Amino acid sequence: MVVILPPTLVSGIIEPLQLELTADSISSWVAALATVAIAVLTFILAMETWRLRSAQIEQIEELRREALRPNVEFYLLPAPASFQFINVHIENNGKGAAKNIKFDIKPDAIGENEKNERQLIAQLLSLNMLHNGIASLGSGKERRSFVFSFIEYAEKMGDVVFNIKVSVALSYEDVEGREYKSESLIDFSEFKGISEIGGGDPNHNMYKELEKIRKVLEGAQTTMTSKRININAYSSEDRDAEREAMKRRFESTDD
Repeated sequence: MVVILPPTLVSGIIEPLQLELTADSISSWVAALATVAIAVLTFILAMETWRLRSAQIEQIEELRREALRPNVEFYLLPAPASFQFINVHIENNGKGAAKNIKFDIKPDAIGENEKNERQLIAQLLSLNMLHNGIASLGSGKERRSFVFSFIEYAEKMGDVVFNIKVSVALSYEDVEGREYKSESLIDFSEFKGISEIGGGDPNHNMYKELEKIRKVLEGAQTTMTSKRININAYSSEDRDAEREAMKRRFESTDD
């Protein structure tokens, strides 16, 4: 269309004027039209190159932002020491560090259970990192702390404990100050019917057994008679004498 349009316009202008075209004038018009076509094509090429360059710059900037984007999560998990002890976890799963992390904890509903939900919120906000926030949390890093015993809560509140729901709104920034937001929901009904077998976390159980062994070995170094370790040491001469005694015993038996 770009190549055909100029000759069409020129022919439309020349035909009414009924101009006589010589060979020189025709070649001049052809050269002029070719120049116009080349100029138009060059302009189009420049525009497409500029658009492609802009798209590449935008894509590179997006990749750079993704490399700095944090992703902070908030959740509750049982502690390794016992299934009833609940720890709060704040974890950054993003590629970049998170700064100025703030927590806005609110009851999920207004009604009979709101009082119980506000008690849980007060328990959570007793942790300074939730009350005042976290200044910085690196990529792949985690903060956690014990908050309450679920059995104590269940004994105090009864079955209504499984109706507790609180929402946690998180706001945080990346290293360049861009703001991000996320939200978590703590729903105690998820704990209903959950049980545990096997005596807890194997790693924690191994730690307790090793701690017992360490205490016994430490006690062996004391002066208490009941905790001393008796060691019989044999030298090479003792072993030779023992072998000679056994040899003589066998010889006497044969006689």
